[in-house]
Amino acid sequence: MDLLSLEEPRYLLRMFLQHPLSCLGLARYLPINVGDIARRYISDPELLRFIDIECYCWSVVPANMTPMINAGMVFSDRHYGGVNYPKGGVGQIAQKLVEGLEKAGGTIIYKARVTKILLEKGYAVGVKTISGDIYHARRIVSNATRWDTFGKLLAQEEIPTNEKRWQQRYQKSPSFLSLHMGVKASVLPSQTECHHILLEDWNKMADSEGTIFVSIPTLLDPDLAPHGYHIIHAFTPHWFSDWNGLSPSEYNTRKEASAARIIQRLEKIFPGLDSGLDYLEIGTPRSHRRFLGREDGTYGPIPRRKLLGLLGMPFNSTAIPGLYCVGDSTFPGQGLNAVAFSGFACAHRIAVDLSLTKRQP
Repeated sequence: MDLLSLEEPRYLLRMFLQHPLSCLGLARYLPINVGDIARRYISDPELLRFIDIECYCWSVVPANMTPMINAGMVFSDRHYGGVNYPKGGVGQIAQKLVEGLEKAGGTIIYKARVTKILLEKGYAVGVKTISGDIYHARRIVSNATRWDTFGKLLAQEEIPTNEKRWQQRYQKSPSFLSLHMGVKASVLPSQTECHHILLEDWNKMADSEGTIFVSIPTLLDPDLAPHGYHIIHAFTPHWFSDWNGLSPSEYNTRKEASAARIIQRLEKIFPGLDSGLDYLEIGTPRSHRRFLGREDGTYGPIPRRKLLGLLGMPFNSTAIPGLYCVGDSTFPGQGLNAVAFSGFACAHRIAVDLSLTKRQP
């Protein structure tokens, strides 16, 4: 089954005629969360907690608030056929996208942060950058969070009513505290796995520093580090409010104290980690806000309360003509697969709107 924009009626009709049962099955799960299914068939508390952490590790909410459609995409990718890792590091994904865009005649302008989306008679017609440069286009696509798009890039009076309702249903998830470590290879026991999740107390799963996620990319791609060393990336949820308003000395002190706690806990699975540490770089929610351009460094939207699956998640088109959104604030939500889907679904939607491709027969 082709996956294109779900906003294109003719595409939906074609898919339904070709795969009626699959489409009906998919629609059935749209208003359902993972916890609804899990608790219908499972009563073992330990297994239910495992499903909670399976959801939390990418949606940052437990199973009862994680949409079933989104989870199905992520679970299938993680547990069917193994994990796919981009050789050369995750930065290669961005590099390949750049190559593709430039090959198609596009131009990437770097260090050009957008500060405003320009409207004319209610229609999105361009953007203005921090340097004052203005770029006009037939269609504008924002990959910023919805809080940034409809809170910073547009004036308050320009925010559509439906976007205000969306912000009443969803809130910003926490950001992360990240430790990027270079360690001696001797720190890692033989046959160490690439990914780990450390959680000592189920009741603290969603707390700051409650859950620690660990990735060791050099186990799959040794060329990323010098011979005899490994890279360990450890990260844990942290709220921006805990880091805001600190003086430079207070900020550095808190970074060092937080890193020390994380390393101490990681010593349980990697004895000798502290003594084998050769390099350490610490990123905070303030780092995420600065370098990723996301309000409060948020990972993405999470429901304020239990919602009906993905029914409340908007598609790419917005109430402002000419303006589209992509990323984790659009259907089907968070996770690399989901975000990638929002991107090519948006491209298809725009291509149809501009008559650059034939409408689906």
